[in-house]
Amino acid sequence: MLKQRIITGIILAVFVSLAIFLLPNPVFDQLALILMVGIGTWEWANLTGFADKQRRMVAVLGSVVLAELIYFIAPPLLPILLLSLVTWGFILYLLRRYQPDTTYYKSKPWLLRLLCALVLLPAWYTLVYLHDLHYGYVFYVISLVAFADIAAYFSGKRFGKVKLAPSLSPGKTREGAWGALVVTFVWACICAIYTDLRFGSGLVFVLFSMLAVVMSIAGDLFESLIKRQAGAKDSGSLLPGHGGILDRIDSLVAAIPILALGLFVIGKL
Repeated sequence: MLKQRIITGIILAVFVSLAIFLLPNPVFDQLALILMVGIGTWEWANLTGFADKQRRMVAVLGSVVLAELIYFIAPPLLPILLLSLVTWGFILYLLRRYQPDTTYYKSKPWLLRLLCALVLLPAWYTLVYLHDLHYGYVFYVISLVAFADIAAYFSGKRFGKVKLAPSLSPGKTREGAWGALVVTFVWACICAIYTDLRFGSGLVFVLFSMLAVVMSIAGDLFESLIKRQAGAKDSGSLLPGHGGILDRIDSLVAAIPILALGLFVIGKL
């Protein structure tokens, strides 16, 4: 399983890197839309009770049309980021109050479905906004989340003892989370130095990078909540050893708005 996961991860890394650095902005934007909004909504709809393909297709079509409308209008980024902050603040509240035997989500099936649009669409728009400005921003946020994921896995395997959120994801540990923060802190410092940020701006950049890592963990836990309510192990089977697209972007969609807000604060956006 680990070998398959590594092989798929390497292929994904190559594919994503080529897309970031080589694709023209419009092509990258639409490819990201297909993967994040299109396939992401398909898997999310399946996890939240849309068992038949027709209803899932309607959900996908609605999300894609809304995304294209936003893309055409091209609203300022800050309101989108503020919407994401409110959404993720509410999600943190849901994670904090989660109980394994809850019937809350079954009595309110619309809630998790609504959060699909409020999570995926702003994250996608922010990602393409960053890519249109400079591909380096996209590479950085994806690499930050990837390093956090890898560090959390191996440090958790080696040192993990205290469960981080046993009711949501028994495999995650606090030691794994600390490992992710340590590794990504080093990476954030390297990137701040490499980009010649002034001391104050560099501190803000590193701080928001760490907040993005924390939110990436929350994004992973939120998908675990959705899967637990659905009784599913993975969001899909598209990626061998990794599950579905949502299993790969759950951390990223939570981290993107936070990092973008940090870039906005230091005047890069």
